[in-house]
Amino acid sequence: MNLDELLGRLRALEERVGGRRRALILLAGVGVVAGILAFSWWASAPAWVPLYNGVPLESVGPMTEKLTEAGVAYRLDGGGTDLSVPAPDLAKARVALAGAGLPDKGRPGLELFDQPAWGMTDFTQRINYRRALEGELERTIGKMRGVQSAQVHLALSEQSALLRGDRPTAASVVLGLQNGAEPEQGVVKGIEHLVASSVDGVTAENVMVLDDAGRLLSTPNDGSPEALTSRQLEMQQEVERYLEEKANGIVGQALGAGNTRIRVTADLNFDKVQRTVESVDPDRQVVAAEQRSEIVPGPQGGAGSQNSSTTYENTRSVENFSGAPGAIRRLSVAVLVNERPVTGQPGKTTPRAPAELQRIQSLVASAVGIDARRGDAVSVVSMAFDTGAGLPADGGPTALELAHEFQQPILTLLGLLLAFYVALRLIRSLKPEPVPAGTAALAAGDATLALPSADAAAFPAVVDEPEQEWRLTPARPTMLDKVVEVVNEQPDVAARLVRAWMKEAQT
Repeated sequence: MNLDELLGRLRALEERVGGRRRALILLAGVGVVAGILAFSWWASAPAWVPLYNGVPLESVGPMTEKLTEAGVAYRLDGGGTDLSVPAPDLAKARVALAGAGLPDKGRPGLELFDQPAWGMTDFTQRINYRRALEGELERTIGKMRGVQSAQVHLALSEQSALLRGDRPTAASVVLGLQNGAEPEQGVVKGIEHLVASSVDGVTAENVMVLDDAGRLLSTPNDGSPEALTSRQLEMQQEVERYLEEKANGIVGQALGAGNTRIRVTADLNFDKVQRTVESVDPDRQVVAAEQRSEIVPGPQGGAGSQNSSTTYENTRSVENFSGAPGAIRRLSVAVLVNERPVTGQPGKTTPRAPAELQRIQSLVASAVGIDARRGDAVSVVSMAFDTGAGLPADGGPTALELAHEFQQPILTLLGLLLAFYVALRLIRSLKPEPVPAGTAALAAGDATLALPSADAAAFPAVVDEPEQEWRLTPARPTMLDKVVEVVNEQPDVAARLVRAWMKEAQT
C-alpha cells in the first residue's frame, strides 16, 4: 500500500464518519488516552516511605534544605514533624543528612571535653561533666529497640572533705516510645541497671523511668505499700509462669504440643517475720566467777579464817529468725487436655480415659511440687479444643493486607484492560459497512454505476474521479425509491452521473 492509497482511505473514512459520531469518537479517544496516561503516572509514581518521624520542628528546616540540595524529593506529614521520601531515595537521603549531622542528636556527650578551656572554673567543670554523662546515656538508651528518644536527668550529690551530703545520688529517665507502646519490664530494669552502672553513686533503686505520657514504668523501692504490692504481684506472676512452663514441658512431651493448657495459681506468703529465741539449759552449768579468802595464823599465835565464793551460770542460746517473704502457701493447678481424635473420622474426637487423666494428674503434681499438707489441688479435664478452622494462621498476611499491598499493580492492570477494551470497540465501530454488489465496481474505481435491476445496463456512466468512494444501500423495494435515496445521500455522485449522460447524449 503506497502513500496515496493510505491518504485516500483516510479521506474516505473522514467522509464516512458524520459530525456527531466523529465528536463522540474523538471524545472517547481523548478519554481513553487520558485514562491510560493517568494510570501510567499513578503506577510509575514512587512509594513514599518514612525517613524520620517525630522530628522537632526546629530541625525540620535544615533537614529539608539539605534534601533539596541533594536533589531528593520529600513530603511533610503529621503537622510537619514526619518526613517522607521516595523509596528509591531512602538511602541517599539518610547519607546526605548523616553527613550534615542531621537530625540533631540532642545534648552533646563527652565531646564537650575535646577542646581545652583554660578559664573554666571547678563548678563549670562539674556541670559539663554531668551534661556529658546525660548526653552519652541519652544516645545509648535512644538506640534501644522500641525507644524513639530518651532524656536523662542526673541529681549528683556534692561530696567534699568537710561536707558530705546525706542525699543519695539519683537519676530519672524519660522515654519517647515508638507508636506509644509500653516497653517490657525487662527493658525498664535494663535501663535502670545501665544508668546505675554508668554513674558513680547511683543504685538501680534510685533510678526512675517514665514514658512521654508521664506514666511511671519503674517500680519504686521506697518501702511504700504501693511499691510492695507491685513487687509482690511481679513475684507471684514469675512463680506461676515458672511452674506453668515446667508442667507444660513434661506433659507436652507425652501428649504433643498444643494439646494441653495449664494454668497455675500460687498463693504466696509475704508476711515478714522476725523472731528472737533465748533458751537456758539448767543441766549445763559453768563457773562464771569464784572468790576465796583465807587467814593464815601469825607467828605470835592467833586464829585464821577462810572464805570461798563461786558463781555458776547456766548454758543459754539466742536465736534470731527472719522469715523471707514469698514462700508458697498453696498451689492450685488447672489442666485442660484435648480430646483424642478418632481414627478415620476427621473432625471427631473422643474423651480420654480416666486412667490417662490420672496419669496426667500425677505428672503435673510431680512437676510443680504439689504438697497435700498445704492443701494443694490439681484438676484435669478432657475437652475438645477449638482449632479455629477457617481463621488465618498467626503471623500470615490477611486478605486485606494482601489487597492493600498489591492494589497498585492490580488497579493498573484493570485500567489497561479497560482502555484496551474501549479501543477495540472503537476500532470495530470504524470498520466499513458491506457494500452492495451493484456498487462494488464503483468502490473499486469502476466508472459504471450499477443499480440492482435488469435495466441497470441502460445507465452507463463514467465518473471523472474514480478514487471517490460511495455506497448504495438498497433499503426500498422499488427502483424509483432506490434512485431517490441514492441521489439524496450522494448528490455529488448523482450530479456527475447526470453530466456524464449529457456528455454521452451530445456525442
